[in-house]
Amino acid sequence: MTANRKSPSRKKTPVKSAAPRRPGKVRRDPERLTAAILDAAMAEFSEHGFAGARVDRISKGAGTVDRMLYYYFGNKERLYQAVLEEAYRRLVDAQRHFVPPEDPVRGMEALITQLWEYYRDHPEFVRLVMSENLLKGRYIQQSETIRQVSLPLIHSVEAVLDSGRRKGLFRADADARFVLMTIMSMGFFQVSNQYTYGFWLADTATPPVRGDDWLAHMQAVVLDHLRQ
Repeated sequence: MTANRKSPSRKKTPVKSAAPRRPGKVRRDPERLTAAILDAAMAEFSEHGFAGARVDRISKGAGTVDRMLYYYFGNKERLYQAVLEEAYRRLVDAQRHFVPPEDPVRGMEALITQLWEYYRDHPEFVRLVMSENLLKGRYIQQSETIRQVSLPLIHSVEAVLDSGRRKGLFRADADARFVLMTIMSMGFFQVSNQYTYGFWLADTATPPVRGDDWLAHMQAVVLDHLRQ
């Protein structure tokens, strides 16, 4: 008796759905992506320094992949230099809108306050500068951008000094470079060394140094030097 054989089944042709296809992933805006990479890199470099920073953590923080980071910045060294340039640009941009009062004394006080508050509110800038100094300025010396972007800081100090000189309130030989360095160094120290001086200056009889007290001290030191 011959066994019944099943006829070979025919492959069914898939029916195309009439529903519209879902669009692929939209490529992110390059400006938004590079900004996200810079933000993530700034956090990473300021926290771990140049040597300890990791590209994969930066990519993850920016919500992208390593390939895109290398596409836009080339390598870790160029990304670090771009972060330095961005950090200084933000410092100067925050100060660029500063309009000093007509009174030179009030103007200098306001300028000191503005710079001090930037250090206080942006400790990542302080840590980046500390990291670059540990590298002996290797990358900042390669950047003409930072040299140019920092000039408005000197110009702002010089404008306030000129006003004070014309009104006979400030000494004629006051040097804008030294004044700016004094302001920046005092503000920088309070943020950069807060963990160490907070320990060795600790005393049960003395309260900790408060930010507003330190600001008042900075203003007094600079103005005592400038006054005739």
